[in-house]
Amino acid sequence: MASKIYTTNDQLLGSYLRNLLESAGYSVLTQKTRVELAQGGLDWNSELWLIRDSELANAQQVLQQALSRESA
Repeated sequence: MASKIYTTNDQLLGSYLRNLLESAGYSVLTQKTRVELAQGGLDWNSELWLIRDSELANAQQVLQQALSRESA
């Protein structure tokens, strides 16, 4: 069963994180979801889904390290 690992409305960040996870050997799917904004408009989110639940903890660690480097 797949597990959602990350959600972002930044398409570039979503692509970067997917590529990072795939290059580390994880199988990842991306799903686009439409979100209604409080102001009445629409936006799109990218959800990253990890295929193998058994890899969830390690994949989350890879994401956390990547995101901490991006914010530094």
